[in-house]
Amino acid sequence: MVFATAVSGAPIPDVKGVDQLGRPFSAHSLKGSYVLISFVFTSCPMPKMCPLTMRLNKKAQTLWKKELAHPLRLLIVTLDPEGDTPEILKKYGAKFELDEKSTFLITGNPQALSDFGSAFNVAGWPSGNTTVHNLKTILVGPDLEELKQYKENEWSPEQLIKDAHQFISKSK
Repeated sequence: MVFATAVSGAPIPDVKGVDQLGRPFSAHSLKGSYVLISFVFTSCPMPKMCPLTMRLNKKAQTLWKKELAHPLRLLIVTLDPEGDTPEILKKYGAKFELDEKSTFLITGNPQALSDFGSAFNVAGWPSGNTTVHNLKTILVGPDLEELKQYKENEWSPEQLIKDAHQFISKSK
């Protein structure tokens, strides 16, 4: 079962940070592409949390390239900006074999990243030596409008592709 929320089409807030290659990043620089936003942290010890989110993103990225002509960018925002440096994020993306050209793993100012997550009702907070958080993945259209939110890891890349086909056909 997929738990998803349809959204109003409001533009996403801009978030500025640094990507996995150490380059300055702005979410609004992705205008013109479909964007899949997820929130993770690299030291997550729960296999069905962040690592599963990363595997779902990888499969979505692969299926999208096969099924859709429109570009897809992955925006993966850390919930642990103090621990997840660009170098660590780069290794984490490579571990899941994400396409580096179309994937942006972002770190930066903790408050700015927290505010960005809050815009999607995503929250993370330190607890002992880990970060407790909820999960959400958001599909964003080329005009940076939210198209759909997928709660937790209860979505499939196949459902994402089906939803994308519907959004693309409606925009024609």
